This record gives sequence, structure tokens and C-alpha cells, in this order.
Amino acid sequence: MRYLVTLILSILVIVAAFHFARPLPNTHFDESFLPKANYVRYIAAGNNSSVAGLFWIKALTNLGESYLTGTEFAYLGHLADLCTDLDSLFYTPYHVVGGISVVDSPDTSDFKVFRRGHRVYPEDWRLALYFALRLAKGPYPDKKAAADVMRPYFDSPDTTIPVHIRTIYRSFELDTMQTEVAVMTIVEDVMQPRYKPFLESFSSKMFNLLGYRALENADERKRVKDTIKDIIGKVADGKLHPQYAYGLFVSMKYEPPVEPAADSTAAPADTTAADTTKKD
Repeated sequence: MRYLVTLILSILVIVAAFHFARPLPNTHFDESFLPKANYVRYIAAGNNSSVAGLFWIKALTNLGESYLTGTEFAYLGHLADLCTDLDSLFYTPYHVVGGISVVDSPDTSDFKVFRRGHRVYPEDWRLALYFALRLAKGPYPDKKAAADVMRPYFDSPDTTIPVHIRTIYRSFELDTMQTEVAVMTIVEDVMQPRYKPFLESFSSKMFNLLGYRALENADERKRVKDTIKDIIGKVADGKLHPQYAYGLFVSMKYEPPVEPAADSTAAPADTTAADTTKKD
């Protein structure tokens, strides 16, 4: 009975806090009041999980209303942070925030949620992927940090991890390198037996790395892809020296055609004949 009374009082405090909240300056949201988890723990009296659930229900309710009204709800990350701070094993907020967060959103309130989720559930590759994508595509891109998050999943015994997710850390790493360094890194990877199943992925990475995504001609794109695939296959089979392959790839770097600038020094067209004709 004592715990029930405490829980009811906690609910009343939360409801009153939201009811009497005042919007912050320059915002159009009613949910501007968000208590700190440390303060909520005092009134929760040990019922942290229950109170976290109440806050999460409020978050989902407001999120649903924003979809119906077409208005923005900017506090999901903040509320998820509060809920998971109260109960770090509360899995649902991690998954929901990861699933609906815009990867290039300037609001970084969800970063604390992603970090906590990755720390509490290190074996969950989906939560790690959400975090890595935000690190790589967020307002302050950090491809190296994204690669560090995803690297452990390459050798993970989890059979549900797709092949392209196991090697996605290499995409983050290569994106931080200069072209020549990245080309050599891919060639070195191709030579490693443990990467043998991913030769198709290496071919695609090399195609993008050399800039051929800008190539519009479909036949030419196919020709280049086949050439890259052939070179990588020969390196993997030991039929082509890696240094020679490196030279081939560097020489293949795509340079978009440059349209010639108009010659401003060219003499103007002779209109004398036309003028004479008009006078006659």
C-alpha cells in the first residue's frame, strides 16, 4: 500500500509538472519542462521503471499527435534520454529513437540515447548501426568514430547480421582517407583470406571511390565495373601484383569533363555586310 501511494504521488507530480509548464522562448512546444532524472528519482521512491514508462507514454502520445497535426515534436530525444537514464534497460526508447531519427538532424539530443543503448546492449548490432549512422551523417560527422562502433560486428557470432553490415565499418574508414590511401587499403583488404566473401563489395567501393558514380552512360559504367571486378578478382587469386593493381586503379580515377570556357578575346562577328545590304 505504501508503494502504491508513492506511485500515485509520483504520477500526480509528473502530471502537474507538464500541466504548469511554460514554453521556452522562441519555441512553439508545450513540453518545454523536462525534469532531470536525478530529481525524478527522489519522488519515484524506487519505482524508476514505472515512472520511466509513464514518461515514455507521454512521449509517444505527443509524437502521435504531432503526426496527426503535422507539427514538429522536438522532444522525443530528450524524453528518451530521461526514460533510459531512469531505467537503462528500458529497450523500447533506444529502438524507437533509432528508427525514426533523421541521420543528419542538427538536434543531437538523441546522441546520449544512442551512446547509452550501445553501452547497455553492446551485442545489438541494430542499435550500434543507428549510432554509427548518426555519428557519420550528423551535424559534426565523425567517420572514424562510426567505424570504431561497427568494427566489432565483423567477427560477431550473431548470424542475423547481414554481410554488408559486417563490413560497413570499412566504408566509414575509407570515407575518411585520401583517394590514394583508400585505394591501397582496399587492395590490401582484397588480399586477406578473411575478406574473400566480400569481393563484390570491394568492387562497388572501388567504383564509388574512383568517382564513377558521376558517370551517366550506362554502357560505360558497366564496362568500368567489369574492369574493376576483374582486377580485384586477379589480385585475390594472386594473379596480379597488388602494387600493379594499385597503379591501375589510381590511373583510372574519373575526372569529369570540363566544358571549355567562352573565349572573351574572340573578335565580334562582322556585321558590315548586313548593314550594307540594309542601306541598299
